[in-house]
Amino acid sequence: MAVAASAASLPALAVDKGYEAMLLKCIDPRFTTDTWKYMASRGWQNLYSQFNIAGGPIGVVAPAFAKWHDTYWENLAISVQLHEVKRTIGITHRDCGAAAVAYGDRIKTDKAYETEMNVMALRQYRAEVMKRQPQLVVELGIMGLDGAVEPVT
Repeated sequence: MAVAASAASLPALAVDKGYEAMLLKCIDPRFTTDTWKYMASRGWQNLYSQFNIAGGPIGVVAPAFAKWHDTYWENLAISVQLHEVKRTIGITHRDCGAAAVAYGDRIKTDKAYETEMNVMALRQYRAEVMKRQPQLVVELGIMGLDGAVEPVT
């Protein structure tokens, strides 16, 4: 009886819903602070969840990382279910080692090719999100070494 009485006096648990976004980004620690600043600049402190994987969106679409794909998509689905996120933000970055694994070493020396491969992966990511979670808004960007995010349409 004492257990029931003490449980009744506990405050109700907060509802874990209504987050703005799910951020997908690379594990590269050089971009942790800049990514946080980017999300904070949008007014989303504590209003987004994130999934970090090598290459970010590249890691969930490139054939080189096929074994990782299902884990991300299952995570996105549960995030939508639990947190009712409205959008997903996919950010790749310049000078990404995972991008070189996925698309070859040319990505390290040819900025136009690097941009092309990042844009291709980001657009593929958007297409995959739209298949699985068509209600989500998808925002895409490439983060520079200076932390600036170049939007990708």
